Amino acid sequence: MSLFGRFLLGMLLISISVQASEWDWRMKISVVVKDQPLETVCTILEQQYGIHFSYSRNIVDLSPLVTINVQNRPLKKALDEIFSPYNISFARIGDQIVLTVKKHPTATINGYVQDFKTGEKLIGATVYSPILHVGTMTNQFGFFSITLPQDTSSLTVSYIGYEPAHLYSGKNDKTPVIVALHPKSSLPEVIVDTIRPTEQSTVSRLNVSPAAVKSMPRLLGEADMMRTIVALPGVSGSLDGAGSLNVRGGSPDQNLILLDGTPIFNVSHLFGIFSVFNPDIVKNADFYKGAFPARYGGRLSSIVDISLKDGDMQQYHGEAAIGLIAAKAMVEGPLKKDKTSFLVSARRSHTDMLMNDLIVNNNTESGPESNAYVYFYDANVKINHIFSPRDRIYLSAYIGQDKLSVKWKEGSSDGGISTYSGDSRSNFLWGNYTSTLRWNHVFGPKMFANVTVNYSQYYFSTDYKYNYKPLNSLDTGILSGKYYSRIQNAVAKMDFEYRPQPKHTIKFGVGGITHIFTPGVSVFQDNGKDQPAVDTTYGDVTSVGQELYLYGEDEWNAAHNLWLNLGVHASGFLVDGRFYNSIQPRLGIRYELPRRWVLRGSYTHMTQYLHLLANNAASLPTDLWVPSSGRVKPMFSRQGSFGVSKTSRRGMYAMSLEGYYKTMDHVIEYKGAASPFNGAGKDWDEVVDIGKGRSYGAELLLEKKKGTTRGWIGYTLAWSERAFPSVNQGRIFPYKYDRRHDLEVVITQKLGKRWELSASWEYASGTPLSLPNASYEGINDPSPYDPPQNDPILDHMGDRNKYRTTPMHRLDLSATYSKKKRLWTKSWTFSLYNAYNQQNPFFYAIVTDREKQERYLAEVSILPILPSVTYAIKF
Repeated sequence: MSLFGRFLLGMLLISISVQASEWDWRMKISVVVKDQPLETVCTILEQQYGIHFSYSRNIVDLSPLVTINVQNRPLKKALDEIFSPYNISFARIGDQIVLTVKKHPTATINGYVQDFKTGEKLIGATVYSPILHVGTMTNQFGFFSITLPQDTSSLTVSYIGYEPAHLYSGKNDKTPVIVALHPKSSLPEVIVDTIRPTEQSTVSRLNVSPAAVKSMPRLLGEADMMRTIVALPGVSGSLDGAGSLNVRGGSPDQNLILLDGTPIFNVSHLFGIFSVFNPDIVKNADFYKGAFPARYGGRLSSIVDISLKDGDMQQYHGEAAIGLIAAKAMVEGPLKKDKTSFLVSARRSHTDMLMNDLIVNNNTESGPESNAYVYFYDANVKINHIFSPRDRIYLSAYIGQDKLSVKWKEGSSDGGISTYSGDSRSNFLWGNYTSTLRWNHVFGPKMFANVTVNYSQYYFSTDYKYNYKPLNSLDTGILSGKYYSRIQNAVAKMDFEYRPQPKHTIKFGVGGITHIFTPGVSVFQDNGKDQPAVDTTYGDVTSVGQELYLYGEDEWNAAHNLWLNLGVHASGFLVDGRFYNSIQPRLGIRYELPRRWVLRGSYTHMTQYLHLLANNAASLPTDLWVPSSGRVKPMFSRQGSFGVSKTSRRGMYAMSLEGYYKTMDHVIEYKGAASPFNGAGKDWDEVVDIGKGRSYGAELLLEKKKGTTRGWIGYTLAWSERAFPSVNQGRIFPYKYDRRHDLEVVITQKLGKRWELSASWEYASGTPLSLPNASYEGINDPSPYDPPQNDPILDHMGDRNKYRTTPMHRLDLSATYSKKKRLWTKSWTFSLYNAYNQQNPFFYAIVTDREKQERYLAEVSILPILPSVTYAIKF
């Protein structure tokens, strides 16, 4: 290149350099963006105006989404408007603009969000800064804490069904504030359900509202929380009418079900037709089937955390209802206005009064003369008292029981002479009892604590008395017995919640649990004449297990579109001199994509120290709870899941698809013909086999969330398998809760202000079933005190769970008419269970027809089409 050419090139480079640095604070700029990160704004300014920004990503956070409309503004004023709300300062150094974090004073606002009329604390209310696009949510006690710059003008507090309120922030105030939201006078047809960045912690958590429960079709006129949960993807019940909860291939004992923080071991009334949760007093229910937060432990498959109402602090009111099967009532109000409130509810079925004469068999040729009745009752009491803005206590209790009573007479004769006669009575009782004391304390603007002491008990008992007259004897013998089992839990725990900044919610705690197991006690008496008197008690063994746990978790909004829940749960269990321990990591991830797409993932490790000895043959709740032992180790599971979800632009529709894979170790199963009645007691662990399990599948949920027509479609494709060394020759086999397909369709329709219609249709493929591949006739050698019997049939069982039951499907319909008066509201609910009378089986039995010399599998159905009507008042 010539000397002149080099000179021109040098001048050109100098010109470009000078031009690039020729900007000043007075130059005018324009920039328009909507919901874009601050970093994108900087990139636009660099490209359009030759401005260069310098900053450290570890110090300056440019991830918040912003909406900016700057038109022809001086550069300095425009940058101040853009960066000031985010505590970012800027300065020119050379030809660069250096970004740093302002040393800006902050203020922490803390308090409670509650209903203006009743004082009821609102769970999951949003406290949000529209300027900073940050916020938080209230916890299960309605408490919130948020730290923001002092000059943040105001916060918006909102909750579905309530008018939003504005909270003006200022200097630090250690005294909690009370934000009272007014219920909307009438909900519009379209209910806004906006998802904000502060709600990322709801990943893998399904909130089941009382309104959703009451909008479902009602079995015999009663809304039910557990029936609503069973309608969700990934969840199934047992055969028609049974009330167990099976989540992602797990068994009923693998669900931790909490009532105000206290575990419930059996949730069914009337064999599953009702649950123990009165829907009129439920305030909130959270359901987890994966990505379990570290604060929960002790079960493998799911968490159901139910919170009851606290009681109205302002005025007295109540509800009452009566239907064909049950009646109920609830009343709440202040004991001291704005200080102390109470809530009392009770339910009682009248099936024993209506059905005592219906369940009767007087045909002694086809069987003994018999009759039976069954009923349930339950009651809840709750009191809460405010000592100060920082301190509050809750005292609650629950009691519930079912009773089944059966009486029958039988006899035989020869030539008109009685050779045998007998009559008997059997009573079956089962129920729960819980009591809970909780103390809330606010240590400071950022620290909340809850101390809980609770006790829970589940029991099952049966007693029978049999009067008999032996062959060729004038003497009468009396055979009597009693069997009972029980599990008791006593818990003391402390839970803390620390919110250093809006992007972090740190939870940690410690707790201790005493488990008392009485797996089964049998008392047997026989005072037959000419026979030695028998008075025997066996199986009377009580085990005590001590469990200690601690946990820590951080709900972290790592970026504007990334949410993490990182935690660990550590626990130890001591029983009969044997100690087990477990470290359980937990991870939940949520990543937001453009156009309202969301990716979700999780990994959880769970440990369970309790086992359930389930009776596969009986439909009664004869299940026995036992602890881990020297031979039977604690169960543990590892579960991974990944999913994607999408919400429509206006939030009208939502879709979620999630897949999971779960492995389980140290699961147990009875060997051979063992059962709770012959396998309980001191050596129960010798009659069970120990194995492994796995479950995997995919879940799809389609929702319509707004408008007068709402509902969802849920579909589950799933596999659940087990393997035991001495079962099925050690080969893997389908577990008894293995349902390949499960489809649920739920629709609700509002007709004006007074009518609401609902329908649900369910289809579920059959469950595995074991059948004999050969049968033999044995030899009967009866006792003289036994009635005459035919020779027994001995079965040789084939492969475990080789066969499948028939698929079940059912349509339920419901219509509710409500009319509001000045002082009270009345409603009529008309429901139709099993609308097209599908004969779904309750259980299966192998029946022998000796005349035809054949055996067949009989399906026994107990719930045909059932219409019902319920009248309710609310005052």
